[in-house]
Parts: sequence; structure tokens; C-alpha cells
Amino acid sequence: MSVCDLAAVRSILVVKLDEAGDFVMATPFLRALRAAAPQARILLAVREAVADLALTCRWVDGVVAPRPKEGGGIDFRGITPGGLTLFAECYRAGFDLALVPRYDFDRHGATTLAANSRAKLVAGFSERVTPWKADGNQGFDRAYGLALTPPPGRHEVEQNAALLEALGAGADPGPLELALTAEDRAEARRLLGVGNGPGDGPGDGLGDGRPLIAVAPGAASPRRAYPVDRLATVVSAVAGALGARVAVLGTAAERPAAAVLAAALPGRTIDLTGATPLRVAAAVMAEAALAITMDSAPAHLAAAAGVPVAVFSCHPIGGDPNHYHAPERFRPWTGGRDERALVLRPEAAVPPCSSSCLAAEAHCIAAIDPADAARRILVLAAATIGEQG
Repeated sequence: MSVCDLAAVRSILVVKLDEAGDFVMATPFLRALRAAAPQARILLAVREAVADLALTCRWVDGVVAPRPKEGGGIDFRGITPGGLTLFAECYRAGFDLALVPRYDFDRHGATTLAANSRAKLVAGFSERVTPWKADGNQGFDRAYGLALTPPPGRHEVEQNAALLEALGAGADPGPLELALTAEDRAEARRLLGVGNGPGDGPGDGLGDGRPLIAVAPGAASPRRAYPVDRLATVVSAVAGALGARVAVLGTAAERPAAAVLAAALPGRTIDLTGATPLRVAAAVMAEAALAITMDSAPAHLAAAAGVPVAVFSCHPIGGDPNHYHAPERFRPWTGGRDERALVLRPEAAVPPCSSSCLAAEAHCIAAIDPADAARRILVLAAATIGEQG
């Protein structure tokens, strides 16, 4: 099989063992892969934490989740019906192609899984693309028959497209997507109180026609979370100007932040922290007129739902564009509609930080002025609310 002969492959394993936001950003890649190889059986391997999103992906034939086996080795859980059987069948025959659409540091064993898939060709990104990948993934290039070194500082959607182009496929710069079920949407509306009567759900009496702002205060690390007291100031100003109610999304760990937001907006918030699987969270986003998030998965869920989104980033203006905090790589991908996404960044790194924020707690991000952030978010809202879709 030639590197460019995607039209001839019979089976493809895509190994996407990273976070929820990374999976959402890979949906244009999966869509373009299916277009380039309509005849292939495409198997997708994801982490169990992402299974909720992958379950409804329409571009693949099966989804599995690897898990460590007691005593060593890897076991697999079938996520889609028949997914495990199909994976086993393709593995026994030998995959034609294994792809690792992960530009940066591989921390979850994706390269190891691809290298042991019995694929005729394993393709991904070289260990040399970032200094921390070269250090943490030293020697990984030996696993690849094709190890790409594309130009740095490009968005993850564009880097994934470069992998497809190297295989002879066309790029897909279109929007992110998530397949939400009718049940997902119905549960979101129930939680928000849309159509509820008294006592019917958490959002009793709030489905009253006021615009909804979805707020996600959490992030993977404290340095990426805007201090909640300042966030409450921003959200209060924006919600007040728009006459909006607020739904707070996140894990149970974000409940204290939700309480601060509720105190700042008495009677106008719905605390959904810890209450929504990923697809239901995306369905809540789809009901919103605006989303305010950190640099985290909810930003990409909002973008996939077609909702204007404002993102607080710890990465300073002028910082390293290839850094793992850089908006150049991780801003919400809007399929060319850049006016629907706003990234709020520090004007400069706060010493001792320089090329990006490396503090243990909220540091550079805390330098973002709440009044300026609220003003810019209201400009975003004025330009986009009412024209979603």
C-alpha cells in the first residue's frame, strides 16, 4: 500500500487517547478521513472519559476504549455496539493503517497502541515538533512509518489536516461537530426548565424566554482558571446588560465556583455542575445565546454547538505560538467564522513567567481586567446573538 493510497485501504485504526476538547477538535479530521476512505472500516480508540462524545460519531464504524489489564497488557471495552468484535476482527487481519492525530506530547500511550496494532503503516507527528515532546516522548519516532514535522504554531485542526494531506487526502477546514441525540437535547431542556412546570427540574421557572449564558468556570489546571471572584464580576455585568439567566457547567469540583456565581446573580443561575454528561453539556450549550469558558473542553463544545464563545486564556499576547497553552493552537475552531469566538488574554506575561504562564495557581490570567473583559464580551454578543446557525 502506498502512503497516498487511502482509497484502497480496508481498515484504519485512529488512536485518539487524549481529552474531550481534543476529541471535538478531531471531528473535521474524522469527517475528512471518511470522505477519503469511504470503503474502509474505521475503528476509533478513545479514553473512557471521552466515550460519551465518541459514541455518536457518525464517521467511524466502531469505537473502543483501551484500559490497563491487571498484571500487564491492554484490555478493551467496546463503546459502540459491535465495536469490540469489529476491532478484534481487524486486529487479527492486521490493520492497513493506524493514525495518531496527536500533534503534541503523548501522555496516554497512543503511540504504543498504534505501534502494537499490527498495522502496515503507522502515521503521526514526530517527537521533534515541540521541545517537551522531544524530551517526554524520546524514541517514539521509531514507531512510525510516517512521522510528520509540519510548521509549528498552527491550530490543532490544521495540524490534523496536514496528516491527512500527507496521506493524499483532502483537508477539511469546516466546523467542529457533535452528534447530539433527541434524548440529549430533551434532558438539556429539562435541566434548564424549558417547558417545565413547578417541581419539574433544576431550572424551575427559568424557561421564560430570557437569553441564556452558559458559563464553565473550570479548567484542567489552576493556572488556566480565571479567579472566580473576577469571573463573577464579568458574568454579572454581561448577564445584567443582556437581561440573561446563567447556567453553570462543569464537574462536581466546580460547585464552589457555581456558588460564587449564584451569590453574584441571585435567582438567575442554574447550577448544573456535576449533573451533565459531556453530550448533555453540549446540548445545554446549544440552548445558549453565549458561552463564557476557560481554555478547556467546554469552549470546544460551545464551538461545536455553533454558539458564540468567549474564552479566558492564561497565555499572554506575544507568547510562544507553539506552546500547549497557545490560542494559536487551541482557540475555539469556528470553521472560518472567527467573529464568533473571542479569546481574552493577558497583555503580557507576569514575571517570572515569559513565553507562557507556568505558575502553579492562577497567575498571568488574573491580570485580565474584568471591566475590559465584560466590555469585549458584550461586543461579541452584540455582533452574534440572534444570528446563530
